Amino acid sequence: MPDPLNGPAKRVVIGEDDEPIAVLLRDAINDQPGYQAVVVADGRKALDGARDGHPDLLILDIMMPGLSGFEVYDRIRADAATATLPVLFISAAVDHFAEDFLRRGITDVIAKPFELNDVLDRVRAICPPAA
Repeated sequence: MPDPLNGPAKRVVIGEDDEPIAVLLRDAINDQPGYQAVVVADGRKALDGARDGHPDLLILDIMMPGLSGFEVYDRIRADAATATLPVLFISAAVDHFAEDFLRRGITDVIAKPFELNDVLDRVRAICPPAA
């Protein structure tokens, strides 16, 4: 929803199939001035949201039904329309997939369990609200 003081809200698509985490992230981001977040519960919908929703930031878990977070990431980077879309990974398997992150040059990664303020700080750093 537009913020009359700060211009249009930054759109954030959250690809997360763990409902409590998804709701926590969505609500926390929506409580921040200048942001509007939506949740999709599988990788295919996250990819569609990235392509059709024109988000300013995509937050992905690695392990999701449909397409994995890495499959979504690879397809987004291969598409000229979404190649520069900022992506933040939040996953419980960060250490297990460290080589996959490194190979793709992914540096915006937060391990679960996470501190919510750390996530919000990273969202604001990657995708600052309109001034």
